[in-house]
Amino acid sequence: SIVQQQQEPKERKMMAGADLDLPALLAKKDHLNVLRYIRLHELREPNMVLEHGFALLGKNLTDRKNMDSGRRMAVLEQICLAALDVDNHPLAEKCLAQLRIFVAPAGKESLRFRVLLGRCLEGVGDMGGAEKIYDEILKDFPFNTYVLKRKYCMLKQQVGKEIEAMAALNDYLKQNPADASAWKELSNVCLEMGDYKGAVFALEEVVLSSPLDAKCHCQLAEAYATVGGIANLKLARKHLAQSLELNPTDNRRALFMLVTVTKSYLEAVGKSKRDYDENDTDVAKELIKYGAEKLLAAYKGTTMFAPVQEFLNRVASTPK
Repeated sequence: SIVQQQQEPKERKMMAGADLDLPALLAKKDHLNVLRYIRLHELREPNMVLEHGFALLGKNLTDRKNMDSGRRMAVLEQICLAALDVDNHPLAEKCLAQLRIFVAPAGKESLRFRVLLGRCLEGVGDMGGAEKIYDEILKDFPFNTYVLKRKYCMLKQQVGKEIEAMAALNDYLKQNPADASAWKELSNVCLEMGDYKGAVFALEEVVLSSPLDAKCHCQLAEAYATVGGIANLKLARKHLAQSLELNPTDNRRALFMLVTVTKSYLEAVGKSKRDYDENDTDVAKELIKYGAEKLLAAYKGTTMFAPVQEFLNRVASTPK
């Protein structure tokens, strides 16, 4: 959460009972440290946050309980985000009103407050207002990864904003090129928009960060195969083989694709006027045979055996 991201490193040391786990803190009714524990461990427990937040600040959020302004603001912020989680927008607005009392004397709303205000505007559906706030923040702090993420998430959920959402995600990736999850998200966006070449590029980055993930290799192979062309079909075959090497026991999707993609590769080579390595075509034929044998063995004794055998007979010569 934004609270955890902005947290001072020394908070753990200042935290009374920091060595206790959550059940122990709950048993002690240590409301302040329960909330700190939830923040520090990035737990999403909105109802628990509201229960202990009200115990500290009261239903009107005005009790102080001997808390300094920093702790009180952190609790208010946490309650505000929990209120958004449970769709209690009046409570979120009440938290904002209390927080504005603290930030008003400074003459300018803080970055932390503006981000929270953007989240609240998102919550009530004012996407234009939220986007305006995020854009203003990014003018001052162009490398703020949290705001870059929020802007993308906000744009993604709006119909007709697919191009803008992709641009926002690309802006995030320019600042965070090593974020594999963001590259995976970009590949999903590209696939939804039919941009398979873009999906290939994004999935290549995912595979670079997770070279031992069989599923990633299979997804990249699917994208290559969809783009088509002899070179891409050969790359698809390569990644399918890698996927099966990494997961040879439970990878039927890759087996089906290996058969069909390799068959398509052989057909494309046969129609091409260029000469191709005969050894390569022999390898392709063996891969079809290998995939067919593995699929028949996997479905033997099941009700799907006959349909699978019929399918394989249509795309390749398979052993009976």
